[in-house]
Amino acid sequence: MLTYILRRLAVAVPLIFGALTLVFFLIRLAPGDPTSFFIAPGVSPNVAAQLREQYGLNDPLPVQYFKWLGNIVKGDFGNSFSRQQPVLDVLGDAIPTTLMLAILGLTGQFVIGILLGVMSAVRQGTAVDRGFTIAALFIYSMPEFWLGLMLIIIFALKLGVLPASNLNDIGADSLGTGEFIVDRIRHLVLPVFVLSLGNAAGLARFVRGSVLEVIRQDYIRTAQAKGLERRTVIFKHTLRNALLPVVTIVGGSLPALIAGSLLVEVVFALPGMGRVGVEAVFARDYPVIIAVTFLSAVFVVLGQLVSDVLYAVVDPRIKLG
Repeated sequence: MLTYILRRLAVAVPLIFGALTLVFFLIRLAPGDPTSFFIAPGVSPNVAAQLREQYGLNDPLPVQYFKWLGNIVKGDFGNSFSRQQPVLDVLGDAIPTTLMLAILGLTGQFVIGILLGVMSAVRQGTAVDRGFTIAALFIYSMPEFWLGLMLIIIFALKLGVLPASNLNDIGADSLGTGEFIVDRIRHLVLPVFVLSLGNAAGLARFVRGSVLEVIRQDYIRTAQAKGLERRTVIFKHTLRNALLPVVTIVGGSLPALIAGSLLVEVVFALPGMGRVGVEAVFARDYPVIIAVTFLSAVFVVLGQLVSDVLYAVVDPRIKLG
């Protein structure tokens, strides 16, 4: 397995650098100038020229590329144009928030999706099944930013029971440990719910189909004929085998949640990687855009690798070659 993992990582390296190269040229060919972010009425035009020289934007594009490539190989993503600090410091403050959202969203997605999928499958053809199906299709087609805004209006503005933005209230650092944790949980309820709900609806339909396929197998009918409790048949025999295909979704879900957190972080004003990336795009902050792209590509590669490894772990019949 270790050989397989190393081989996959070796193949992923040129793919990631290829994606970064494409982004490098696209953002520089797009209209706009990073120095315009600093230009205001009454500021001398010479300031823009000095900034372009400082950032190396006056060099020919191939020269810029090879300078950038040399720095990237050394792990240096440069300095943020708009924030005037190292890119790694900018992302170092944002990554924990994004990972926290993604992990909580992934957990919520699988808990809600698996439970709803199993309940729908074991009640196939009933009103419960039809209701879950309609609700899942409606939720799955619902845009995350719209759902986030609606929840803010209902729970933050109308009812006032949950906060609308940020990770903590102002002055939360002065609270005790328990109060601080409670305050953080209250701020995370809405964004995590939005991030996990849409994906959970799609997963529920997938789990339903998988459970229905397994529940018709001969060994399930044998277990039922032996007089085993329905709960034991469903959760010990059926669900264990029905979840094998679901494992492949784990790898694809993590990068999807990272991408989904972009909108969620903007809607709920959370200081995560997605919000940093959006601000970098509007500011033409090339180093930050490339760094965010790099991390996104890494998450995609790692997600697919985790999916393959988990599939081999849960199903001993599969050998990674």
